Amino acid sequence: MSSSDFSTLNELFLKAIEENNKPDCLRYKLDGHYRGISSQEALRRAAALAAALERRGVKPGERIALLSENRPEWTLTDYAILGMGAVTVPLYPTLLDPDLEHILRDSDSRGIVVATDVQLRKVLNIWSRLPALKFVLAMDCSKAAGTGADCWEGSVESEMGWGGPALIEAFKAKALAARPGDIASVIYTSGTMGRPQGVILTHANLVSNIQCTAKVYPLSSSDVLISFLPLSHVFERMVEFFCFWKGVTIAYAESLETLPQNLREVRPTVMAVVPRVLEKIQARVMDSVRQLPAFKQKLFYWALKVGKQCIPFVLEGRTPPFGLRLKRALSDRLVCAKVREQLGGRVYMLISGAAPLWKELAEFFYALGLPVYEGYGLTETSPVVSVNCPGRVRLGTVGQVIPGVEVKLSEEEIDSEGRVGREILVRGPSVTGGYYHLDEVNRAAFADGWFRTGDLGTYDADGYLKITGRKKNLFKTSGGKYVSPEKLESLFQGDPYIHQIAVLGDGRKFIGALIVPHFARLMEYARGQGISFQNREELVAHPDIQALVRRQVDEATRWLPRHEKIRRFVLLPREFSSGAGELSATLKIKRPVVKERYRGQIEEMFNHRAPTPQSPDAARSQEEGVRCQVSGVRRKGEG
Repeated sequence: MSSSDFSTLNELFLKAIEENNKPDCLRYKLDGHYRGISSQEALRRAAALAAALERRGVKPGERIALLSENRPEWTLTDYAILGMGAVTVPLYPTLLDPDLEHILRDSDSRGIVVATDVQLRKVLNIWSRLPALKFVLAMDCSKAAGTGADCWEGSVESEMGWGGPALIEAFKAKALAARPGDIASVIYTSGTMGRPQGVILTHANLVSNIQCTAKVYPLSSSDVLISFLPLSHVFERMVEFFCFWKGVTIAYAESLETLPQNLREVRPTVMAVVPRVLEKIQARVMDSVRQLPAFKQKLFYWALKVGKQCIPFVLEGRTPPFGLRLKRALSDRLVCAKVREQLGGRVYMLISGAAPLWKELAEFFYALGLPVYEGYGLTETSPVVSVNCPGRVRLGTVGQVIPGVEVKLSEEEIDSEGRVGREILVRGPSVTGGYYHLDEVNRAAFADGWFRTGDLGTYDADGYLKITGRKKNLFKTSGGKYVSPEKLESLFQGDPYIHQIAVLGDGRKFIGALIVPHFARLMEYARGQGISFQNREELVAHPDIQALVRRQVDEATRWLPRHEKIRRFVLLPREFSSGAGELSATLKIKRPVVKERYRGQIEEMFNHRAPTPQSPDAARSQEEGVRCQVSGVRRKGEG
């Protein structure tokens, strides 16, 4: 029986162990060096942990929560839970106590596996309010023994020390007893649109998506994946399932902060990314370029220009003219190859998902010889619906629908003086059967057997899907005009001075925004202009800084109709962050949280008369007349 013949995630795991049998199927960093875990050792540890869960009374079908950063123990715990017939409930490590409590209660989780002291403390804070939660296992909590908590039951590390041949055979028998229709996971949405909801995914849902995606992505046992996006998100988890099956070595980054160093150590060939990570890589490259002597800066921009000239030939599979090939070879040797070395020097595939990818950002990476393949999907679709892939790429789209998945666009069109699009409806074996404990939501989520994604889209002439907005995010101004905030926010991707932006205006007379600047660049600009400031609050309050941001906003929105222009904004002195609950695990803004946290500033912004939109040229000539709002600060005489 070939490795393609599997119908459950448990069969995937066991067949991959048998057929790939690698000395380093998983890699992790310890004491300054990356070390490998062999396929057989991975099996032994998963079997031992499954037995530990069974000793604690876990029965097939019961939910076990998993609260951890990416590491081998995450993956092995997941396979252990699945292998003994239970259901994995992945939790984002950045969850705050209220959301953590909600998910553990809503999912009826019997136990939880945590990674660190910080995660253990979160669970202990809410333990008394969760009667269904019977035990906690920790991966490496140094303080656990001293907590005195009744819930403390032991460590993953000690449990994985058990496990001989008999235990492994017992694990295999239980794992193979799973059926495709059994629930494999309840994955809670990130909360960007409100309270997290549990998406039910069966073995069949996930297996179908893995097998369909395999038809368009040729990975092999010679590849190396670096894992750093949260495994609690369905995108990274599905990528890992896929890579484990294909025999790809999976290496875990220590953290997002250490990623640049880990890339050079691991030297991956493939990475799953979100656009925000690509933006950070681009910013890091460009900041380095700005520090170079003038002639080297010119060399970089020349190489980038040559690379962009080659993009159409690369995407269409054509050979560039001889002169362009010559320039490409020279620019690659002098510039592009050195940039790729910062990512380890071997990356040939960047798979982008979870948020829209700015076309110009994709072109930047293509120009450097780093292909980016953007896809689209949702937790509810396990997740991939469509994707660009080698040999079939259309920048600015999310690719063509993958085999085995059906997509149609609703008849209803939402118009904002220029069509935003029609709702994307999805059907197929990878689509969830519904949400956990949410019968009313389930009834609204489907239309005649089609899942309503809430996303708006269009097709081009060649069948490439383009996402044009989010139906639930569309708002209507008091003048009756529909506005897509994502459309406006995407205009600022790559802006040198605007780091984060949240567009607002539901029921208002005009459009406003919360803006977080690129503080390092803004400070550099301020010093160059002789602007004095003691802290970020003084920096964003300075009239010249307000005028600079006003120019950036007017320039980015210059072609938009009047009702879509950003008329006022609040400059914030701090970034939106995951730690504050303002960003999801994939770095998307949680609008309900942000709107509540900055309610006072938002109301003050909208309660003042909006300035008349100006052309960029007019704005430049009237800098001192610019009126904008600063977080917690009103300019004298305003309003």
